[in-house]
Amino acid sequence: MAAPMFFKNLKLFSNIFKIQDVGIQVRNASKKAGGSSRNKRKNTPGKHRRLVLSDGEFAQQGNILCTQLGLKYYPGENVGCAKNATLIALVPGTVKLSTEFVNPYPESPLYQPVKDGVIIKKTFVHVLPDPQHQRFKLKSMT
Repeated sequence: MAAPMFFKNLKLFSNIFKIQDVGIQVRNASKKAGGSSRNKRKNTPGKHRRLVLSDGEFAQQGNILCTQLGLKYYPGENVGCAKNATLIALVPGTVKLSTEFVNPYPESPLYQPVKDGVIIKKTFVHVLPDPQHQRFKLKSMT
C-alpha cells in the first residue's frame, strides 16, 4: 500500500522540483546459493585398526582383541566377531595367535578352492581360559 502512495507523491513533486523519471533498480543474485561441499575430509585422523592385545597378554571378558577392516585375523576359540569384524574376547584368559589351515563351510567362497586342493592358511586369534586351581575342601555330609 505504501508503494503506490510513494509513486503518486513522486509525480506530484516532480513538477515542483523538476525530478525526472526515476527507475527502480532491482539486483539479481550473481551466483546461486551454494551448498556446502562434501569433499573437505582430507585430514581425517587414522582409525587405529590393529591388534589391540598381542600374543600372551591377558584379556578380560568383553575386551576388544583386534579392530580390522575385513577379516585379516579370524576368530578362534572363545573369540566373537562383531558386525564390523572386530574380534572380542568371550571369556577371560590368555590371548594366543596361531596360523592354521582353513576349513570353510560349504557356503563360503573359499570352499571350492580348498576342495580343489588349494592350501589356504589364515591367522586365528584364540583366548585360552586360565586353568582353575583344584583346591577344594571337602565337607562332611552329616
